[in-house]
Amino acid sequence: MGVEVKQDGKGVWFAQPYLGRTPEGKQIRPRRSFPDAVTREEAQALADAWASQLTFDGQIKSTLIADLLREYIADRQAKGAAVNTVKRWTLFTRSYVGRYLKGKVARDLTAYELNSFERRLMVPKELGGQGLSQNTVVSVHHFLQGAFSYWVRIGICDANPMLMVAKPDEQRHEAVVIDEWDFQTLDAAVSNRLYPTKRSKQTMRDAAYSFAAWFALHTGMRVGEVCAVRRRDLHKAQGYVLVCGTALEPPGGGVIRSNTTKSKKPRQVSLTDSEWSRVYSFMEQQDGFSDAFTPDSALVSVDGSFMRPTTVSKAFSRTRDRCGLPKACTFHSLRHTHATWCLANGVDLKTLAARLGHANEATTLRLYAHLMPGRDAAAAKAFEEFAESLKSGV
Repeated sequence: MGVEVKQDGKGVWFAQPYLGRTPEGKQIRPRRSFPDAVTREEAQALADAWASQLTFDGQIKSTLIADLLREYIADRQAKGAAVNTVKRWTLFTRSYVGRYLKGKVARDLTAYELNSFERRLMVPKELGGQGLSQNTVVSVHHFLQGAFSYWVRIGICDANPMLMVAKPDEQRHEAVVIDEWDFQTLDAAVSNRLYPTKRSKQTMRDAAYSFAAWFALHTGMRVGEVCAVRRRDLHKAQGYVLVCGTALEPPGGGVIRSNTTKSKKPRQVSLTDSEWSRVYSFMEQQDGFSDAFTPDSALVSVDGSFMRPTTVSKAFSRTRDRCGLPKACTFHSLRHTHATWCLANGVDLKTLAARLGHANEATTLRLYAHLMPGRDAAAAKAFEEFAESLKSGV
């Protein structure tokens, strides 16, 4: 539907498209103002979004919150929302809003109802709730707040009730780190499957899973980044791996490689000579099993194709269980372990932030400040010196 925006006498942008006539001959000309729009382009975008929701008689197509959320997600996806974000929002809409706010009209929902909805999400499943963590409900809260804000701007809702809903307190969890006692057990479990004596599709798949865990532990990469590394990203002559992509799983299934990382910029991660030796030994094994590999093939792979990050993460969880490690230890713990051991051995924050792909050093400091070496060691030394001085009678 074509709709043109204009300015009224007060300089406020508005749209009032002609949609025809009623059976009684009255013109159908719904009007909507966009007082927040500053430029014509901004007003036109809001007007187009509003008009796309109109029926032939000037009414909104559907104001059920689940239907509007699906439209909102589609709009954000078309404007560049990340694949994983779209996937998460789709889950929120289908599993939570669709279940607990089914049949609810968005413009009629109150802050009380939405607060009750969020509280219900945190109720344990055995008591009739969803059993979600506080942090997940915080994500749902931000999603709904953004959606309502958008609906207010394009004229579907008159107010944003989420502004009056108190979101849960976000819980901060210390990163789970594999300690030196568990490392040997995990290292043995990974190494035993890295180079199978009998090569089959299954043993080579297990080898790829094991290599992914080893690679993450030695580079600090995220699971999506590990799965996205191609052979051409290996720059042995310069001594680094170029981290320049992320493996994503779109809502429809499968896996795609995005050419950006979480931080939106590539980074270089150095490897030692012994680490390069293991990487190339693994690739030689792959080439001995399949001739499908090219420079653009995935490094973590059986046949050159990219593996799903969730599949790789689940494979690590099975290894963790075989080793008797805590359930809280996930594939992401390999990244935390890498960062922790780097700090413990004198790597400075600036270098570590660049290696991990953090946007700035403040992020690294927030996550790992409690692991910064030196202060407690100084305290131990001070106490020992004082104790020794008492013994000597000084």
